[in-house]
Amino acid sequence: MESLKLEEILAASAQITLCPKCGSKEGFWLGFKRDHVYVQCKGCGANFELYQIYNLGGKNNKDRTSQSPRFLRK
Repeated sequence: MESLKLEEILAASAQITLCPKCGSKEGFWLGFKRDHVYVQCKGCGANFELYQIYNLGGKNNKDRTSQSPRFLRK
């Protein structure tokens, strides 16, 4: 598995403005542990892992959920 580049990590973490768990807008801490990248909510302390999703469907794939970028995993 290829790890995310620093530019990709910073761009993804900048897009996260609202905590999915508590709804806080205080922001997130950015953390690294080996090959994993995490953001931690400054409000509630919930940790979320940043990871990259690859679209495996063809051009005729009509599923819009796979087209929207997702960066969080709890």
